[in-house]
Amino acid sequence: MLDGIVTVLKEWDWSQRPTAVVSIGSRTRPGLIRDTAQRIASIGRLPYLGAIAPADPARHQPPRGNSAQRLLQVHDAFQLPDALSAAVADATGPVLLVDDRVDTGWTSTVAARLLRHAGADAVLPFALALEG
Repeated sequence: MLDGIVTVLKEWDWSQRPTAVVSIGSRTRPGLIRDTAQRIASIGRLPYLGAIAPADPARHQPPRGNSAQRLLQVHDAFQLPDALSAAVADATGPVLLVDDRVDTGWTSTVAARLLRHAGADAVLPFALALEG
């Protein structure tokens, strides 16, 4: 899987190469996403800044039906730990945001918003899989 990821990232037409990597904390695959993001960072010689954390790790709801309901579900579902927020503020250039899958895109959008508010110049979302 990692070889495929590296190939995709090498062929990505970057307007500006990422300068750091962040992962989205997954309730279902936390080790997979964190480890994958760390390996991407290592191969790309980029710092891994950390993971955006689920605000309430015990809370799990099945995905809601439409886009507005999905946004409502994930709007406050994540938070930036203080160390990650400080690292993002100190970083210059785009941040590569790694997630396991994208269905509606709202999780990535909410996570990117958190990173931008913390001071990220830009956020480049990267998902291992697309659903839907």
